[in-house]
Amino acid sequence: MLNITDSLQDNIQIVHASGKLDTLTAKAFELHLKKYVDDGQGALLVDMGGIDYVSSFGLRSLLIIAKQMAPFGRKFVLFSPNPTVMEVLRVSGFLQIIQVARDKAEALVMSADGNG
Repeated sequence: MLNITDSLQDNIQIVHASGKLDTLTAKAFELHLKKYVDDGQGALLVDMGGIDYVSSFGLRSLLIIAKQMAPFGRKFVLFSPNPTVMEVLRVSGFLQIIQVARDKAEALVMSADGNG
């Protein structure tokens, strides 16, 4: 199961997710983020602090959103991943594709850098 809540800080959309990002939940997560790609402006931050597992389907969803935001010059930043999720992001090469911050404060700075 995956729980998703949203918040807005300094006109930056933040999505908070908790649970597993896997075969059963990745598509719903992707669709939730996509509404901010389609309707939003500025950066999109994803709080990964509550995510305890990411499968290849979860990685695929993150990649799709990152690629959809890139042509608009909008920032897509993940933050607060636990060590296990961070290792999955590292091993899969996602750290070269998607910005990942240690915490929310760093993510806010990254999202403001060059804005987007």
